[in-house]
Amino acid sequence: MCHTFYANNTECILNNCIFPLKDTQILQRIKNRGPDCYHTSEISDSKLELFFCGAVLWMQGTIPVKQPLENSNGILLFNGDIFDESWNSGLNDTEIIMDKLSNAVDYSEEHIIMQLKLLKGPFSLIYYDKLGNNLYFTRDRIGRCSLLVCKKNNSLVIGSVMGRNYNCTEIPAGNIQKLNLNTFEITLYSWQNEKWERQCALEDWLDEIQGQQNLPDDKFTFDFDSNLDLNDEEGIIQTIESEVRKNYDKITLMRNLNNIESINNVILRITDLLEKSIKIRLKTQPNKCKNCIKCEISKCNHCTVGILFSGGLDCTILALLADKFIDKDQPIDLINVAFGINENSSYDVPDRITGRQSYEELKRVCQSRKWIFKEVNVPKDVLEDKQKSTIADLVFPRNTILDESLGSALWFAASGYGCTSSCRVLLLGSGADELFGGYLRHRKAFQRQGWLGLAKELQLDWNRISFRNLSRDNRVICDHGRQPRMPYLDEDFVNYILSLKPWLRCFPNEALDCGVGDKLMLRLVALSLGLTNVVTYPKRALQFGSRIANKKQKGGDLSKNFLECK
Repeated sequence: MCHTFYANNTECILNNCIFPLKDTQILQRIKNRGPDCYHTSEISDSKLELFFCGAVLWMQGTIPVKQPLENSNGILLFNGDIFDESWNSGLNDTEIIMDKLSNAVDYSEEHIIMQLKLLKGPFSLIYYDKLGNNLYFTRDRIGRCSLLVCKKNNSLVIGSVMGRNYNCTEIPAGNIQKLNLNTFEITLYSWQNEKWERQCALEDWLDEIQGQQNLPDDKFTFDFDSNLDLNDEEGIIQTIESEVRKNYDKITLMRNLNNIESINNVILRITDLLEKSIKIRLKTQPNKCKNCIKCEISKCNHCTVGILFSGGLDCTILALLADKFIDKDQPIDLINVAFGINENSSYDVPDRITGRQSYEELKRVCQSRKWIFKEVNVPKDVLEDKQKSTIADLVFPRNTILDESLGSALWFAASGYGCTSSCRVLLLGSGADELFGGYLRHRKAFQRQGWLGLAKELQLDWNRISFRNLSRDNRVICDHGRQPRMPYLDEDFVNYILSLKPWLRCFPNEALDCGVGDKLMLRLVALSLGLTNVVTYPKRALQFGSRIANKKQKGGDLSKNFLECK
């Protein structure tokens, strides 16, 4: 059996075939993800052959570190970022992980699993334990990075990106996997439950996760505690409803809510955690742009950080807080994408309009910052050509019209098509809608079943976030050699928001219109930071705001670019 594994911007092949599987197209896509250095390594014996390759996007430490890393105990491929303030910020996180996994007096399977569970940040990882002849692979517990698996002929391929030629599956984010290379049995270790583990045959596991991936959204199941404590000890629901009945205008109402002590305490805590999340994601980088990254300078004064910017609530808050932690001599790019419906169509789509409005508000609030509003305008013929040649392979194994539309919008935005951006870090607002109830379905769930229904819908959104979009988004954005960072998906931030009662995340009461009740707490945060216009902007889906979606098509249908996939 041959196994190929791609992590970070890496490939590993474990093989008893005559030749290892080395797909030049996949290798190029891996290099796209990691333009700063590329390295390979091979191991072979009478039973197995392994091929590893790594293409690194340098983000941590004083110099780039080639992958795979290898010592007498193991081989490591790592993709992502560890955001742990207890670690030495001057060292490369891949080197630290390798040391923690392999250089221990009590080196064992238990030690490896324990060290993996201590990692904090977005990542996917493959570690080959030479002594035990085991291969460990996993995505972080939230699932922010891509990791795919595919059995093709005599090969098992695991990697960051593959394409339509591979009947691949996204590896679920719920477990750490250990593949025994002697027996080809998989052992699963739960991220959440310290004592839970399960063993099964490799083929059974592959069939199981393929079945999970093929389930439609409405078939997704999860455990929900119907006896959830929904007591409102502080009387916050009644207080908010009382303020709503006074018929203030939206901004006055929200200012009054901000002045309520119990609500204000939550706002301050959310703001503090979000600031910390943004700070570490901006400070943990070489502070050089794409053009200066190979120069022997400590920093440059070009743009190193961009924000995927629709002008909506989530990304405008990120921009405002990012201003605190980026050197004032460095501009910040606000990247706004729009699509042409036909040759003569205007690019003044809804997101372009709100983008310009929020850009003006940022200039008013942060007057010492140079903001650069980047307009990415994509003609219809260019969109269709790139979808067919490139984007469909990056989106796959997601294959619906909605997946392709969202993936295309992010791919073009991250590319800076038609304009240039020198940034290497991209901030995204991913997770805000799921955490703060930004979708219409949250309002409908509340209408049907009250606060219990809303709590269940919020938990559903959170439980399936790694399945629905995070892996896909990572693949399309990283194709441009930029690092996506998602402050709303920081572990500490997420844990706090998930601990809140549903009415302290959103308040989809009939008396509160869209643009107030949805994501209420996040709107109150924006208001407390000095924003006003964006505070009441209603949620708009990216596919409609950028006008990439064709409203005559059903988002859940299979896209034509996937019809021939086997």
